[in-house]
Amino acid sequence: MAQTSSERSRGRPRLEKSDDLRRAFLDAAVDLFGARGFDGVSLSQIAAEVGADVALTRYYFGSKHEVWIAAITHLVQQVTAATERSPELQEKSRTEQLKAAIQDFIAVSAKWPQLSRIIVFDGDKTDERGVYIAQHVVRPFYKRMSKLIRGAKKEGTIPNVSERTLFFMITHGGSFPMALSALTNSFPGGDIKTPRAIKAHGDAIIDLIFHTDTK
Repeated sequence: MAQTSSERSRGRPRLEKSDDLRRAFLDAAVDLFGARGFDGVSLSQIAAEVGADVALTRYYFGSKHEVWIAAITHLVQQVTAATERSPELQEKSRTEQLKAAIQDFIAVSAKWPQLSRIIVFDGDKTDERGVYIAQHVVRPFYKRMSKLIRGAKKEGTIPNVSERTLFFMITHGGSFPMALSALTNSFPGGDIKTPRAIKAHGDAIIDLIFHTDTK
């Protein structure tokens, strides 16, 4: 038997609206988990940010853990899309590719500081959230960057030191000034969130890591 319009309104949301609402839930969850961590956020708070009933949060995602997974996946997808480079860059040296990757990473860290904040809240745990961050958030980027780091080492443009050390120097040193912008801005140097400051921050990290005679 066909459903009436009133029955549909009480059931599954219409597709054209449900996609927008699901995105709104994910954006709100990213902001809240980035500001308070998993333990500091409830489904009711996420729903309140969207102006929706908490039952809809459960309808779309299920448990709070599933909301957290979906929010991080949503965030990582945006970051990944923003750091995709043109095929022409693949023809360049590993050194040039690594420099571009560093600048891209710092730019997206400024645009989405929630990612670094979420990693701080839950990345140092051995529970399922900590394992998820290590395996699905950090490891894919580590694999990409370590390949470029090895290549730059062979080209003689960076020191022959631990790939892990260089990776975390780049990622922590690159992202945390934006993730902790209030702290950063309490010291001389101007507003770290401006495009000029973000570019200068990336340039400084590149200058510190690469031999100056490779420019």
